[in-house]
Amino acid sequence: MIRILFLFFVLISSFNSFYAKELPFNLKANEHNKNITSELYVWEKIKTDEIPPPINSSTGWKKIGSNALNFNFSKRSYWLKFRIRFREEIRENLYFVLKWKAHDLAELYTPNEVTPIQKVGDTLSKSNWPVKNVLYPTLLLQGEPGEEKEYIVKLSSESIMSFPIDIMDEAGLRANLAIETGLFSLSACLYGLLIFVALLYYRATGYKEFLLYTCYAFCMGASYDVNYGNAIELFWEETPLWSEKVNYFFFNLGGLFGFQFIRKFLDTKVFLPWVDKILLCFEIILGITLPLIFTMETIAYLTLTNEIIYSISIPMILLSGIYLKGRGNKKLNLFLLSWSLYLTLGYISIFYYMGILEYGFFTVYSVPLFFPADLLILLYNIIQKYSQNIEEKNSLLETLKGFLNKPRYVRSKISGLDVDESLSALENLMNTEKLFVEEEVSIQIVSAKIGLSTHQLSELLNSRLGMGFAAYLNSKRIEEAKTLLKNDQEDNILNIAFAVGFGSKTSFNVEFKKATGLTPKQYKSYAQKVLLQ
Repeated sequence: MIRILFLFFVLISSFNSFYAKELPFNLKANEHNKNITSELYVWEKIKTDEIPPPINSSTGWKKIGSNALNFNFSKRSYWLKFRIRFREEIRENLYFVLKWKAHDLAELYTPNEVTPIQKVGDTLSKSNWPVKNVLYPTLLLQGEPGEEKEYIVKLSSESIMSFPIDIMDEAGLRANLAIETGLFSLSACLYGLLIFVALLYYRATGYKEFLLYTCYAFCMGASYDVNYGNAIELFWEETPLWSEKVNYFFFNLGGLFGFQFIRKFLDTKVFLPWVDKILLCFEIILGITLPLIFTMETIAYLTLTNEIIYSISIPMILLSGIYLKGRGNKKLNLFLLSWSLYLTLGYISIFYYMGILEYGFFTVYSVPLFFPADLLILLYNIIQKYSQNIEEKNSLLETLKGFLNKPRYVRSKISGLDVDESLSALENLMNTEKLFVEEEVSIQIVSAKIGLSTHQLSELLNSRLGMGFAAYLNSKRIEEAKTLLKNDQEDNILNIAFAVGFGSKTSFNVEFKKATGLTPKQYKSYAQKVLLQ
């Protein structure tokens, strides 16, 4: 008897599978969100004459059986069918949510109809979407209490088609939007904070790494927000028509700034010329693709180009950093940590777009969510690079404070002070004792020697000389360096940099060129030629 029942069960299961008789989906009373991808049926035949395939056909339909679609990049259209039963208690709206932003077009059909009842996707303005205030393309399903309906969805997209499909009710849709919006709003705030700090440091120091970092962080943040978030849609309703292209534009522009930053930060032109040439080549390729993004019919070719570039460049940059650290650059520990994290997250993303890894929350969202932390480590490393010793660290901080305090002082600390006498005392002190060459000179030491408070000296320099304490010290160092360079008969520019108070040749070169328009070597050559005339 048991064997007969078992055979009967197998026969019924096979019969149902053969005729693709799927069970209807439904949400339980307290259930608001459900992944239905594994229960969907997909039409496998290539040609369907652009009309919905027969819904009750015994061949052609196949159950997906996994928690996400896995069609990767394809020019084909895919037909999906499903049945849904609305809950008994209420008349409700349910939502068929495609959990990936970039879709050219998704069309909803009912059985025996040849024209879609709804359309959603990037090819349409969001004002024409059936459900507008959502993050992802969403189709509206309406039904009476206990009613059962059958639908077909046609999915066409040149973007990657590897993502889950959820059924949600009103509460689930609102909760999903709140979570997604909250996460990416927080991420956008972190990007904004990092960019603001980097701009302050650039304004205070003039080091180009801070400016390149700012451009890189802004472009990557904009790319991730367009691709995953929805902030831009608040200001531009037509965004879906351009979102994929705008995403790639910012991403490739960010890559261009990123490679330029790496070349500058690691000084590859001097220490690793062959790496520098490869990175320059990648910059040129990304630059060429920028106008093509808005003219090419497909994004798949650009994605393949990016996959090749980043698959090669990310490990190459990491190995370059390891090599330079081994050669004595002790300020690359944080860079190696940052780039190792970026390599790990980057390859997860690359493998997803290549179809090697299937869709997963961490697989897809790890880069946009963790990238701000990676940028934070990198920013600190830039700051650390220009803080070679205690004196330079103090100088950098004083420069930054001087910039932040540059607006007019609310309450002057030098009212009633003989300003000319104080400036004369400061100049005399610097000319006689040359405090600027000392490694641990600080505003506290100098102000005490001329009988002023630190606030008075800071205000005096900013209001009368238009510079902060660090800039004043550097101006004195540059003047001293000019004198030494004119009389120097040997090629010992590094010794001169140390002699006048700079902690590294890099900071000496940057400050000297900013002040004179020439490198120390160029100035030395020019000055000595003039003396010989």
